[in-house]
Amino acid sequence: MREKIWTAALAAVLLLLPAASPAAQKADAPAIDPVAMQHLTRMCDFLKGLNAFVFRAEVNVDEVFQGGLTLQTSRTETIAVRRPDRARSDTVQDAEVKTITFDGANFSIFNQTRNSYSVIPAPGALDQALDKVLETYGVTAPLAELILSSPYETLTEGVLSGMYVGLRMVQGVPCHHLAFSQKDVDWQIWIADGKNPLPRKLVIVDKTLVGAPNYEAMLVDWKLNPRFKDSFFAFTPPPSATKIDIIPLAGQQTVSP
Repeated sequence: MREKIWTAALAAVLLLLPAASPAAQKADAPAIDPVAMQHLTRMCDFLKGLNAFVFRAEVNVDEVFQGGLTLQTSRTETIAVRRPDRARSDTVQDAEVKTITFDGANFSIFNQTRNSYSVIPAPGALDQALDKVLETYGVTAPLAELILSSPYETLTEGVLSGMYVGLRMVQGVPCHHLAFSQKDVDWQIWIADGKNPLPRKLVIVDKTLVGAPNYEAMLVDWKLNPRFKDSFFAFTPPPSATKIDIIPLAGQQTVSP
């Protein structure tokens, strides 16, 4: 996974080589279990073939404080996508409620609790828009790796090794458990067995941070190819809401909304 996305995150293209002795393999060839790649490829192809989908993510994130104390925070995210250029995420964390929408022209971030919003111009398809807001503003969308049109390339970029752990149960669903390692993160994914190989659980460990905090998401209530109206992805700020400008990262030119 792309290590810039999210806590860091998942990404890119793997070369699958036939079994051979270590000396016969290229020094930089990733050590990937072909069975793991078979299941990951099948999941990515399935997601790529969907015109629209919606799911709920129950997310737990470790926060490491001075002295080594680790606390876990939780949030619920409902994510909807209509390819090629619509997306929405509704997040509830404690008392805070936030909605992110993409309507093919702008990313809008609305904090209902604080009654404030920001708008980032990003015309085009969802993939290009996500890249732009990440590179220009450092803003990421929840679980962006899974909603891109080419999830395989994103998930496998930078992978150094990968293994097939086995068939495991996730909330009563038989899933193929895969584990991958990159320079800065280790990550695991559980993919449902059967005709709909959907991701059911994702765990990311950030090796660059003290305490190696975990990011864990349970992915549930999948609905495939639902029909969305354009208005579902549109955002009109309430008259009383406060607009907050997002400043581009250092070295980026300011974009006026």
